[in-house]
Amino acid sequence: MPGLPAWYLDHWQALLLMQAFCGVLPFAWALDRRRHYISRTFVFLTVGAAFIDFLSSRIWTVHPLLQLGGIAVLYIILIGAIFICFDVSLWSAMFLSSSGYILQNIASCLKALLHHSEYFGKLMASTPGVLFMDLVIYGGVGLAAFFIFRSYTEKGEGQFNNRLKAVFSVIVLFVCAGIIRMEGILGLPDSASTYGMKDRVYQILCSCFILALQYGILERADMSRQMDAMRELIHQQRVQFETSKQNAQLVNEKYHDLKKMLNDFRGRLSNEQIDALQQRIGGMTAVARTGNEILDVLLMEKAVLCTQKEIQITCYASESDLDFVEDIDLYFLMNNLLTNAMEATEKLPVGERFITINVSRSGDMALVHMENSCEGPVEMENGLPKSQGDPRYHGFGMKSVARLVDKYDGSLAVKYMDRVFCVDMTLFQAAKAAS
Repeated sequence: MPGLPAWYLDHWQALLLMQAFCGVLPFAWALDRRRHYISRTFVFLTVGAAFIDFLSSRIWTVHPLLQLGGIAVLYIILIGAIFICFDVSLWSAMFLSSSGYILQNIASCLKALLHHSEYFGKLMASTPGVLFMDLVIYGGVGLAAFFIFRSYTEKGEGQFNNRLKAVFSVIVLFVCAGIIRMEGILGLPDSASTYGMKDRVYQILCSCFILALQYGILERADMSRQMDAMRELIHQQRVQFETSKQNAQLVNEKYHDLKKMLNDFRGRLSNEQIDALQQRIGGMTAVARTGNEILDVLLMEKAVLCTQKEIQITCYASESDLDFVEDIDLYFLMNNLLTNAMEATEKLPVGERFITINVSRSGDMALVHMENSCEGPVEMENGLPKSQGDPRYHGFGMKSVARLVDKYDGSLAVKYMDRVFCVDMTLFQAAKAAS
């Protein structure tokens, strides 16, 4: 069967570098590029290919360990090319290099299989034919990888910037390269028993990858369950939001009716009794007069519960402070914070229970500061306090708060000190306009 063109075989290491870099592109298409990345990457790859070509002619026919060294040099050049082209970290470049190298190996194996057929063997014996087959095979494999992994790669560098992933991928790459050259490294004869050893090692590696895949599927299933629980929680809060608006309207109507009835009772009851009743009724609504309809609805609902639990709640806010925040977002945000605050402060003795909310505005930035008394200590997880509520939605309350803060390009900070728990948030109106 005809072989590949002589020039192709003489410069296959340099071609491998170019093919591996092309293999990186289906995974890196969504990443930020550096300035003048096309010209700089072209020059770097050209010089790197020439160096690899020179190096391979000196060491590739020597000891297999030196051959592994040549692969390491190629790998380092590939990492450098990715650094020059894309604005990524070292770990991301390492991971992408391994991905490109593996994709190149898949395409190379597919090409080798096709080369065994008489038709494609003859086609690849000529320069136009082998270049055409490279374009079809490497392009086809790259296109398939683009669509298969698109849901991961479109999220940007966050999917690659992981030290464990990068190190693991590099180790696997060199283990596979070492297995191919096992007989040379160990000084074994090229025999059937050697191929049997290779086969067993590959079986072990494949079994390990299957186990890793199984546990990866379990992790994804767990994440899916968490997402389902989060969606259910959001649905419940949306229903609660609509109910609260209706209840607030009814409470306001009854409040005005009661005030009128109390005025009608003057003369029948003492002024002290009338004032005490008015103060008790007014205490439930005074906290809920910020001018922001959504905030008032929520504060009205919480004020009733705080009165029952003898929690002193105070809110300082104006109508325009949070007017750029969507109604449902504002309800979710403040409802989660107030619910957590009430759960914490009701555990303290009466007289020590308080919740204070202070909202202010500075240009396009809104600042929210909330304090509540708290027995402590507060158990934290990933910088956020753990929820002690419904175990089905364990910790989702503060996660929802963090998610909404991110939506408005803001920041969230919590701290506990001297039996007081504090939450500080910033939200930006420009982020809402951009979305």
